[in-house]
Amino acid sequence: YLFFTGYFYGSYLGLEKYMPEYFPDSNGIVTRKYRIVNAVKSLALAGLCIPGSIFIYNLVYYPETVTFNDSNWIGAIYTATDASALLYNRNCHKSTLFHHIVVQLFYYYCYFMNFHMVNGLSRAIGLYCVYSSWAFLVNLRLSIRYLDYPKTEYYINEAALYTYITSCTINWVTQLYLMIFVLNINYFINILYLLALSMTIRDDLF
Repeated sequence: YLFFTGYFYGSYLGLEKYMPEYFPDSNGIVTRKYRIVNAVKSLALAGLCIPGSIFIYNLVYYPETVTFNDSNWIGAIYTATDASALLYNRNCHKSTLFHHIVVQLFYYYCYFMNFHMVNGLSRAIGLYCVYSSWAFLVNLRLSIRYLDYPKTEYYINEAALYTYITSCTINWVTQLYLMIFVLNINYFINILYLLALSMTIRDDLF
């Protein structure tokens, strides 16, 4: 987790120093840092899709076989993209800020639970993480906002919209199913998880 956070943060600094012309400022929110963070996150999440899909299969059908290392490196990469963004680009929307913080808390919880996928919430959080990775085109779309590539932006926007709707719908339905029928956790923990999850869903909708 710390390694990947440092790695992504270093990549932001490298892109800002050596390739600034590809990441121009557009307004108070869509800044160079905003573009860089989203471009790097898009690549990182795209790289998680194939191993993440295998991870999903094991989580759904054989959760007892999922090891600490399998879970930790996938969770660490996903969480590090948000942790490094928190350090590098602090000028972000409040819903995005809350999303980044909640993702960190989810990772710390899973680590505390030793990434045990049968008891507790780690299984639900792991699935949420990987399903979210499928929507990597959204971050690519955000990184090219207001650039002088209207046709490219249009096609990426259309593809991102449909993949995002699909991944979010699958994710939310899966979370509800796990909460109601699968996970054996007490009512209080269930409520806390749903409240935390609602913050990330709010950012998804925004």
